[in-house]
Amino acid sequence: MNINKNWFYKLSEFKSENIIIEDNLVVSLFDDLNNNIEINIWENSKVEFYSVLENREDFRINFIQNKNNSTLKVNYLLLSKDDVKLKSKIYSELSADFTKSNIHIISIIWSDWFIDLDWIIQINEWIKKVDANLVEDNLFLWNSWKIKWIPTLLVRSDDVKASHACRMERISDEKLFYLRSRWIDRGNALSVMIEAKIKSLFSCLSMLDNDFYEELMESIIEKIK
Repeated sequence: MNINKNWFYKLSEFKSENIIIEDNLVVSLFDDLNNNIEINIWENSKVEFYSVLENREDFRINFIQNKNNSTLKVNYLLLSKDDVKLKSKIYSELSADFTKSNIHIISIIWSDWFIDLDWIIQINEWIKKVDANLVEDNLFLWNSWKIKWIPTLLVRSDDVKASHACRMERISDEKLFYLRSRWIDRGNALSVMIEAKIKSLFSCLSMLDNDFYEELMESIIEKIK
């Protein structure tokens, strides 16, 4: 399936396992299917990709930047709850000059549930002026949790800027003191703090389709209460 117009799209509009973003486009995508998929980004195109992933044990997505001067920004929210293991593989391949890939994942993990994330950025040989960055924020809501995260940078070229980072955070009573001192109970205080982090991930959607953004936030917040 080829995309040839600037727009905000939901993947359910295509129902295809292979999507091509043609040249010179500015495209935003929201993955409302969570099917295994490959997305190819062509020359001079800029792509923003958003998704919420939960209750999957076999998810895989490939981003391929195989033409010059393309830009990819990926924002993922992973929710691990209801005693289900969430296992996913995210693969980003850069094989052309002046390409950029920026991937940010926020994982919210309830007690005793498990996230297994395999995350790979591959930068191919002989390309130049490439910039790749991946960051994962893990937010643990209870004292016990499990996460397996394998960040991999496969760098096969010299003219590259590449980095990865992983942050672990548990919301404790001390961090909630400010809100609780203003007569907000622990459950609602947690919701406020988590909501702020989630909105930082998806805020750009409000400028693309505010009604959709509000519905998405309402759905996510209901799940995390």
